[in-house]
Amino acid sequence: MAAVNNDKELRQVQQKIKTLADNLSRLNKQKGHASSELKRVERQYGEISRTIQTLNTQSKQKQKRINDIQQEIQIQNGWLLTQKEQLAEQVKTAYALGRQEQLKLLFNQQDVSRSSRVMTYYQYFNQARLDKLQRINSSLQLLTTLEQEKQQEKQVLAKVVAENKLLQEQLVISKTERKQLLVKIKQDYKKNSKQLSRLKKNEKQLKRLITTLQKATQVKIVAEAPAKSFTKLKGKMPWPVKGKIVRSFGSQRADGKWNGVLLRAKEGTKIKAIAHGQVVFSDWFKGYGLLVIVKHDKTFMSLYAFNQSLYKEVGDWVNAGETLATLGNSGGRDKAGLYFEIRKKNKPLNPKKWCKKRR
Repeated sequence: MAAVNNDKELRQVQQKIKTLADNLSRLNKQKGHASSELKRVERQYGEISRTIQTLNTQSKQKQKRINDIQQEIQIQNGWLLTQKEQLAEQVKTAYALGRQEQLKLLFNQQDVSRSSRVMTYYQYFNQARLDKLQRINSSLQLLTTLEQEKQQEKQVLAKVVAENKLLQEQLVISKTERKQLLVKIKQDYKKNSKQLSRLKKNEKQLKRLITTLQKATQVKIVAEAPAKSFTKLKGKMPWPVKGKIVRSFGSQRADGKWNGVLLRAKEGTKIKAIAHGQVVFSDWFKGYGLLVIVKHDKTFMSLYAFNQSLYKEVGDWVNAGETLATLGNSGGRDKAGLYFEIRKKNKPLNPKKWCKKRR
């Protein structure tokens, strides 16, 4: 009887194990799908954000041109008013001089020299009026052209504003979709996995990526090597973004220690390259969101993660201070920030020792 009960309990335990294994498999698939969706949404979010910034710049340029045209129109109207007043004065002067026509003066033989002078004066006076009328006509034509250009610029501006508004709406939808995905992913992690193992796995994947990139670009990077080596720039390089360091190199985190620094700054802030180099990775990477990696020579690399938008592609050469991306919270982050690393081969280095001292 005891043997029968033991067999029954064993079968129940085995059934529970099978059920848990099936659930775990199913949840892993769901997690993988959610992660893929997050990748798609964050890429889309980045593209929309970059386009909105471009449209904002275009909008400012168009508005400035419209203001310039309006100012020119005001100047031309003022000049035209002055010319009209001067022309009116000329007409009054001619009337005041008398109503004698040129033919009468010709037949006036009493004072030939005086008639000649008056005739010459009339010729100068008429030519001055003609010149004045020609300038007025040219000014009127310019005003027409400026008004047409202003209307065209307004139409273009209206299209830019409309497109920007549409993209802003899409951005809100994208943000909402991302938020929902993050909630789902967090729930799955809380129920079925440990954050520790996830972070370690992401770190291992990043190390493998860096090793692969080091080998793949060993020869290419020499093509445009800077005049000054990366090592000689130690302690002199600019930080990629102005922001507060909220996680320092070597400080404790869930899976051990931070291999770089986490800088807190406003979402959309431009992220700059710390030195000359070539972009060897520019894409979404699990655990790090939209990631940019720049190789500076055969040994050194810098990494910029959690970005909002990517501005450079693989193969692009960049100089110190050139924009690589904009700061964001991709990779499933709650708050906007930049995760920044410097590596020698695959060994992480303390960025504080390589970048300028912070005030």
